[in-house]
Amino acid sequence: MYSLVSPILMRMSPEASHDLALGALHWAGRLQVDTLLPTPVSDPVDVLGLRFGNRVGLAAGLDKNADCIDALGALGFGFVEVGTVTPRPQPGNPKPRMFRLPSRRALINRMGFNNEGVEHLVERVARRRWSGVLGINIGKNKVTPAEQAVDDYVHCLESVHALADYVTVNLSSPNTPGLRDLQLGEALAELLAGLADSRARLADAEGRRVPMLVKIAPDLHDEDVDAMSTRLVEAGIDGIIATNTTVERGAVAGVEHA
Repeated sequence: MYSLVSPILMRMSPEASHDLALGALHWAGRLQVDTLLPTPVSDPVDVLGLRFGNRVGLAAGLDKNADCIDALGALGFGFVEVGTVTPRPQPGNPKPRMFRLPSRRALINRMGFNNEGVEHLVERVARRRWSGVLGINIGKNKVTPAEQAVDDYVHCLESVHALADYVTVNLSSPNTPGLRDLQLGEALAELLAGLADSRARLADAEGRRVPMLVKIAPDLHDEDVDAMSTRLVEAGIDGIIATNTTVERGAVAGVEHA
């Protein structure tokens, strides 16, 4: 099927192809066509107190609004992570913001946390049929000042905690101005403290402790990684997702650029 569909999608803009594919997945889930797919490969692994169906999962960024969970899960992923979601809807960066590098079979993305907001995502997650491990990736709105970022993250955590198998704190997208500054120093310490307090309250109220991970940038210096790691351990963060989108272009030097 890929060989038939791919030439059509490649004639469209990258984002139009992306949207068309997500739309098809959304309707496949609504019509329960996904139930006709073969049984996924079972190769379970226990991590973070969770049993993952297998070791291949879908990272955040594809299904930002949790519109396609059932169809994506039916494709056989061991986990699906949705988001990044922000407290309020936002359009993201101006278009065009996704570009193909055909010779590298790669993409450049400058999406900017375009999403329908956390209320929309929660509504979609609450309706899911797929029972696999679901991660929810949270971020801050572009217009929220850095000194108020903790409020956005806590709002999202409180909104999704009851529905998530694990929560990812996205501090590392290069497409939201100033976001990566939250990975360092006192800004990181304040953010982690706020999230840790919120998670403790939610765990007491709901009777379950949801694992929390932090998604970091690949462009950090070694000393920054060391300092961040110390902060994450002290705050009781359960793990790191490595890594987000790089801003380095050395690997694509000499090839077509957007």
